[in-house]
Amino acid sequence: MLPIIAEQLSASSATRPFELSTLPCRATVLLSPDKGQHVLLRNAEHTLQLAVAGADILHPVCLRTEAIWPATLLKHRLRALECLNALSLGQQLPARLFPPEKRGPRLTFVLRALDGSLAGASHRELAEALIGERRVHADWRDPRDHLRDRIRRAVSRGRALMNAGYKDFLL
Repeated sequence: MLPIIAEQLSASSATRPFELSTLPCRATVLLSPDKGQHVLLRNAEHTLQLAVAGADILHPVCLRTEAIWPATLLKHRLRALECLNALSLGQQLPARLFPPEKRGPRLTFVLRALDGSLAGASHRELAEALIGERRVHADWRDPRDHLRDRIRRAVSRGRALMNAGYKDFLL
């Protein structure tokens, strides 16, 4: 999420206005009770979120942002700024700025296990669907319980995510 300040354009402004309607992507605006504006800019595969303060983003405005950020956020904010710049120039969100999530395969496994568990599947049924019947048939009764533990951990992690753990993903 990129924090942005929107300012009304002055009559003498030489700055090209920022207009949501001219961007080459879909824009969704959420107005919050505290007068903040959350803008989601989305093309086919990628999304950029702006936290806008100041003037109404639904009208042509001049955008600015603070240039000093905590070191922990610097890389993400610079990427977001580069994305916003590309959109402002009529380009798409650059795919190179959206590296694949390293935890993606694990989170997919966890969410699939949660879905199956919520649908009433047994742990063995989950293992067969997620890992494969042949492997489950061969290893399910192994005294070390690797497969059983893997399924139990996945369901447990899925439930934790469902019960507000997903908030850990938000910046």
